[in-house]
Amino acid sequence: MARDGAGIYDEGANITVTTKTTTKSAAATDQTIIAQLKAMGFSDEYVESPRRLIVSLEGKTGTGKTDFALRHTPDPIIYLDVDVGTEGVVGKFQDMGKQILIYPVRVPREASKDVWSQMWADFKVRIRKVYGLNSGTVVWDTASELYELCRLSHFGRLTEVKPSDYAVVNNEWREVLRIAYDAQNLNTIFVHKVKAVWRMQASSSGRSSLSKTDDFELMGFSEMEYMTQVNLVMSCRYEDGEPVFSAAVKKCRHNPNIVGTLLEGPMCNFEILLGMVHGK
Repeated sequence: MARDGAGIYDEGANITVTTKTTTKSAAATDQTIIAQLKAMGFSDEYVESPRRLIVSLEGKTGTGKTDFALRHTPDPIIYLDVDVGTEGVVGKFQDMGKQILIYPVRVPREASKDVWSQMWADFKVRIRKVYGLNSGTVVWDTASELYELCRLSHFGRLTEVKPSDYAVVNNEWREVLRIAYDAQNLNTIFVHKVKAVWRMQASSSGRSSLSKTDDFELMGFSEMEYMTQVNLVMSCRYEDGEPVFSAAVKKCRHNPNIVGTLLEGPMCNFEILLGMVHGK
C-alpha cells in the first residue's frame, strides 16, 4: 500500500481512497443530521441568562434570613409562610408599601399520611399557579419544613426510611426546582434552617462516641446548594445593641469568582447580590 498527495493507494486492489472527499462527506452528513435535529425542536440560538436569582439561604435562628428575603427583593412577593417565627416580620415590609401575598402552610404533626399527601398535592397546585407570574419574588420560608411535608406525604411518620427510598421525595423536589427555573422572570429564595453536625470522636480513654460539633448543615434537601444559582450562609453580630446581618457566598454557579465574599450591613441585600452574580 502506498500514499500519494491525493489519498491512500492500494496497489493490489487498485483503489484510491480520497481523504478530502471522505471529510467533506462526513461534514455534509453532520449538517444533514443537525438540520433534522432542528426540525425535531433542537436549537442553536444563544441562550441569555435571565436577570433573576434562585437562592438557597441558610442560617441559625435570628440571623436575618427573612429580612434578606423581603427587604430588597422586587414585589409582588409570594410568601409561603411555614415558619411561625416570622410573626411581625412580614408586616413591617407591608407597611413600607411592598405587595406581599402570604400563603400560610401549617403542617399538623399528628395526622395521617392521607392528610399530608392531600396537603402536598394542594400545595403543588398553588405553586404552579404562583410561577405563572411574570415578575416578583417567591419566598419559601422555610423550605426545610416544606421538604418535610413532602417527605410525610410519602412516608408518613416512619422514622426509619432507607436512603434509597428518598429517591421519590428528592425527585419531587427537583421538579419544584425545575418549575422555579422555568419561570425566567421570577426570583426564588429558599430559606433553610440548619442543624448541628454530629461526628464520631475519640475520647481521652480511646473510646469513640458520637459527639456534637460546632459545625452546622442545611436541613432539608441536601442537594439544594448545588442545584440553586447561589448558596448564602447568614450570620449576625451586634453593634451598639443593633443587629448587623451578614451573608457569606458559599457557592455560586453563575459567578464562582464571588465565592467567599461577605456581604455585611448595608451591603447585605438582594440587589447587590443580583449585580454581583450577573455582573451588571
